[in-house]
Amino acid sequence: MGTISNEGRQRVIEAAAIMLASSGLRAISIREVVKFSGTPLGSAYHNFPGGKQQIITEAIIWAGTQASAQLSACLDKDRNNGINLFLSLWRQRLVGSQYRHGCPIVAAAIELPEEDEASEIKAAVARVFSDWQSLLAQHFESLGHTKASANAMALSIIACIEGAVVMCRGYQSIEPFDTILECIPKLVERTL
Repeated sequence: MGTISNEGRQRVIEAAAIMLASSGLRAISIREVVKFSGTPLGSAYHNFPGGKQQIITEAIIWAGTQASAQLSACLDKDRNNGINLFLSLWRQRLVGSQYRHGCPIVAAAIELPEEDEASEIKAAVARVFSDWQSLLAQHFESLGHTKASANAMALSIIACIEGAVVMCRGYQSIEPFDTILECIPKLVERTL
């Protein structure tokens, strides 16, 4: 049984993240992820000995890291309006996918299996949310918020974004996201 290249391995991880965002955790099988990624099935089993759990865990971490990098770039580009820039990217993603692609982290969180084998997936979901909250909280602290206020603001914004993404998919409309695009900047401005 051969091994897939680092590039092939990465394609499997990215394919799993895309499938999570569009179909959810329960709709994913190793066979479908491998087919979507264009890599050989046998080498996927060899390179991901933890099976579906390992692939999903790595996909969650990868997707979370990608979102963190995008958010950081937006905040670095415009300290005062970086969150708006990030929200605009999310808006484009939702509209561009015709509301078929949500957040892979939320998809995994909603469908978390209760089995002990899912502990790595649960830990990855918690880690990503925590990383996002820390990133935003640090940003708000740099704008003058207390640590407690910054953490509360960060958590509130993540909850708003994720809730709006889910609602957009449910309504098949961008209205929930446009609402938070209007409300979040006012919330941030009011608390400074």
